Amino acid sequence: MISDEEKNKIKEEIVAKVNSVLEKNNESYRMDQVNILKTKDKVKFMGNYRVYDRKNYHEVSGEINTFLKEYGNVDIKSKKIRDSGMKFTTVSFNFEL
Repeated sequence: MISDEEKNKIKEEIVAKVNSVLEKNNESYRMDQVNILKTKDKVKFMGNYRVYDRKNYHEVSGEINTFLKEYGNVDIKSKKIRDSGMKFTTVSFNFEL
């Protein structure tokens, strides 16, 4: 089991990296936090972000996915959304350590 210090470091690292990629690609959305689900044997990290410019989606998601896969097997799901006239792609991810 990983320590609380390690969990916090991973959470901060993910938020910083995702926001860095979003900012670099002129996306307006910023990720606030990564959630943790702690079980007896594992710790699950879960988060999501949005990409508003669909032309940026493949570049943004590719760079973020590459970074997330450094933690092991990552489950990544994306969905195109149209909300009140706004179009964006929401991406959720989770992985266990």
